[in-house]
Amino acid sequence: MWPRKVIANKMQKLLRQQPKTQQPSQAATLPIQKFVMYGVCALGLLLCTAQYAKAEGSGKILKWKDENGVTHYGDNMPSQYNNRENSQINRQGITVKHNVPNKGNADELSKLEQAKTEQAKKDKALLGAFTNVGEIDLALERNIQLDKIALDNLKQERATHQKSLDNKKATAAALEQKKKTVPKDLKADIADEQTQISRLDKNIEDKNAAISETRKRFEEDKKRYTLLKSEPAGQAQ
Repeated sequence: MWPRKVIANKMQKLLRQQPKTQQPSQAATLPIQKFVMYGVCALGLLLCTAQYAKAEGSGKILKWKDENGVTHYGDNMPSQYNNRENSQINRQGITVKHNVPNKGNADELSKLEQAKTEQAKKDKALLGAFTNVGEIDLALERNIQLDKIALDNLKQERATHQKSLDNKKATAAALEQKKKTVPKDLKADIADEQTQISRLDKNIEDKNAAISETRKRFEEDKKRYTLLKSEPAGQAQ
């Protein structure tokens, strides 16, 4: 492509040229030839200028990789890749700028992308498992049913050990009141009952915590499901 100055000089030289001899028959057509010559040269100059401006305007090419490691090229880079490693190259394919984010930002971006991917998987599973909110409530009851039965059994077992402990303590207290020695076996039984009750208290606490956690999880699922159903596809965050 010729620079604009070269084109302009060539036009001027062309326009200055005059024929050495003119035949009488050619004199009438000379103004028309000059008019056509002017028009062609002006059009060529405009086209060259437009192509030059377009080349200058599209000279920036961006290069980046997505989360799957695939390399992309384009005039504009999606905003989600701004904190990723990327390069700017010119029309000759030479890298003129290379952006490398610091490790902290890269790690944070990777965690965010991973969390987004995991959430998308959960959303897909949630929408595939239920057709309405009522089904989530039913699923909750099914999931905690066994835990509730186990909890009732633990409470009954504790009550049995507590009654046995109370009886053994009463026997020991009666012996002490009569100034009699409490048998070692009775003391051992009392200690064993206390150990069993402590174990059951811990199991009951754990079971209550498990039921509460299940309720919380299903409540969050219900809120998320409601959001996903109320938002257009792909809009819920």
